[in-house]
Amino acid sequence: IALTHPLTGALLALTDAATLRTGGRAGPPPETPGYRPGAALAAFVRARDRRCRFPGCRARPSRCDLDHQLPHARGGPTAHANLCCLCEHHHRLSHQAPGWSMRPMPDGAIAWTLPGGTQVITHPPAYGTDDDLPSSQPPPEPDDPPPF
Repeated sequence: IALTHPLTGALLALTDAATLRTGGRAGPPPETPGYRPGAALAAFVRARDRRCRFPGCRARPSRCDLDHQLPHARGGPTAHANLCCLCEHHHRLSHQAPGWSMRPMPDGAIAWTLPGGTQVITHPPAYGTDDDLPSSQPPPEPDDPPPF
């Protein structure tokens, strides 16, 4: 069961009927101590994002990596607020292409800075809109190997 915000449609929690009946915990799964997210955390992030979070990309979450926005090696937690779906192409670009950067925003948005300094903000799509449907098309193949 996906629990969403009544006005924005943002994902608040994933749960099941048994957990709701017993008064179990609702809300995002807890942080994972290691690099790889646990199953509940991975499912939450994929359900929240529903596609690659790179501006304009609509690759399905099943075709995406779960990326630490603040790298784990630099102290970034393995937590829902620091993870996002990125297709393989955009995952590589975010880490290897010069001039690209991203940072998480408190509301779940991602602020992308492009090589020329332009900033683009992406939000997870709200549930219940046509915008929440991912593309069935795979992400574009890179023309050149990194650094693009």
